[in-house]
Amino acid sequence: MTFTDDFAPIDGVEEFDEGPSYPVAFGIELTPKVQGIAIALACIVGAVVLYTRVVQPTAQAKSELEITVADKQAQLEAQQNSLAEQEAVQAELDNAIQQRVGIYSLLGSPESLDTLLLDINQQIKASNAGLNSLLGGRLSTSVQTLKLFGTTDPLVRAFYTAELSQFNPAGLSGLVMDGVYGEQLNNKLERQVVRVVFSSLFDQSQAILRNVERLEPLVVIRDFNQTWAVAGEGIPEEALQRVVRPVTTSFNLEVLVPVGDPTQIPEPPPPPPAEGEEGAEGAEGEAPPPPEEG
Repeated sequence: MTFTDDFAPIDGVEEFDEGPSYPVAFGIELTPKVQGIAIALACIVGAVVLYTRVVQPTAQAKSELEITVADKQAQLEAQQNSLAEQEAVQAELDNAIQQRVGIYSLLGSPESLDTLLLDINQQIKASNAGLNSLLGGRLSTSVQTLKLFGTTDPLVRAFYTAELSQFNPAGLSGLVMDGVYGEQLNNKLERQVVRVVFSSLFDQSQAILRNVERLEPLVVIRDFNQTWAVAGEGIPEEALQRVVRPVTTSFNLEVLVPVGDPTQIPEPPPPPPAEGEEGAEGAEGEAPPPPEEG
């Protein structure tokens, strides 16, 4: 049995075949797809705005800050390198001054000049320490020969005794300006020249000269000469031709004394004239004046 009237439609109930309804904006129905596209576009626009307004300025500021930091770091490293170079230059300067002081210490001084005569005279007297053994040994034949000519023992002893006979200032003393030690040392050294003359046996003269070279101040020996010693009064010249004869040694002794304090840094030399300055005739662009007619 079939009943067709049992399932009549109920008023107020929508048909099942109608789709869902969506809001409408600006005449566009906001379906899920449209809403997703709108949200995506909004996100893209927001991202662009965020990047343009926030990220890009921040990145640019960060880049500028990194450049500034790099510049400051470079400046700091340059300053550190400059300080290191200054310390190295100062160390070299201190070393040079120490070397200069050491070199100056080898030269003479006013105090060493005052004691130079005493030092040389002591060296000559010290060479007479073995005179007795010489007169009784190697010089015994010479002593006997001199006695045969009527020479007494005091005269013989005086004849063979080493003695300083001259120690006098000579010429050229004063500031060194003649370039004899090099042009670089002109006006930087004072020179004290002393004429030294002494008589002694040849072996003694060698020992005396070696001891003079060992003296504290740096000395220069010039005009060196050796001749036979002149016989003293009471010793005939004929007798001297038969005996060992002393020699007379003479030379100029130069003592160099530095000028100024070695610890003071000297003034640098003036720079050489620029090209075209020396011998320039008139100002630039002007002709030289004509020579005057006499």
